[in-house]
Amino acid sequence: MSKNILVTGSSGLIGGIILKHNSKNNLFGLDIVPCSYPSHEISDISNSKKLENIFLENNIEVVVHLAGKTSVSGTWDNLIGNNFDGTANVFEASKNSGVKKVIFASSNHAVGLFENDDPYKQIVSGDYKDVKDYDLIKSNCEVRPDSLYGVSKAFGENIGRYYHETFGIKVACLRIGSVRPVDTPIEGDSHRFFSTWCSHKDISGLIEACINSENIGFNIFYGVSDNKWKIWDISDQQKILDFHPQSNAEIFRT
Repeated sequence: MSKNILVTGSSGLIGGIILKHNSKNNLFGLDIVPCSYPSHEISDISNSKKLENIFLENNIEVVVHLAGKTSVSGTWDNLIGNNFDGTANVFEASKNSGVKKVIFASSNHAVGLFENDDPYKQIVSGDYKDVKDYDLIKSNCEVRPDSLYGVSKAFGENIGRYYHETFGIKVACLRIGSVRPVDTPIEGDSHRFFSTWCSHKDISGLIEACINSENIGFNIFYGVSDNKWKIWDISDQQKILDFHPQSNAEIFRT
């Protein structure tokens, strides 16, 4: 049965991927610039009451919250409006308008400092020769942001937990890896994307699985393809979401 889904940041890369791969849901886009969604509104996320009215007018059941600044070098001043205040507004408007589920685009940068540790440091640098068996980083690991941007995504996860436990909204936080405009892990001499790449098919499949799953409470999932050298644990997705990513960066090795 189709659901009414509102996507914030709908003109961005992942917003476009969702539209391209949407199978059956009624999508409504929201962004500060026009997007390709047949139904959309030009708006920012600075006013929770305005968002609440948009959600109510369109009978929104699920919000996919993608809007925000994405720069790892972002300063407090250019992150606070969208990533902190705006995210809080989305959750407050969702509560007040009866939205049942929020899917929050978190980031791998919420736990990015693990990449300073062995063996993850070697893996993301492409130095595999001494890497044997290693533990994947789980979704309930210690939060270790690598930047103020990562801090803003950790904030989003925590406010999501608050709105779930206090108001009953179902929340899925997606620690998204490397989703690229060119759908490959190849970037010059860099090796990191062979670990962190998430294909367009896999990120859209993960989001749709979160939309459809009845098992969501408050959950954190890693948005990464099933890469040979992934460092994040995706084993819970099959059980909770009936989903498993299909792509593997190794097919692009030369």
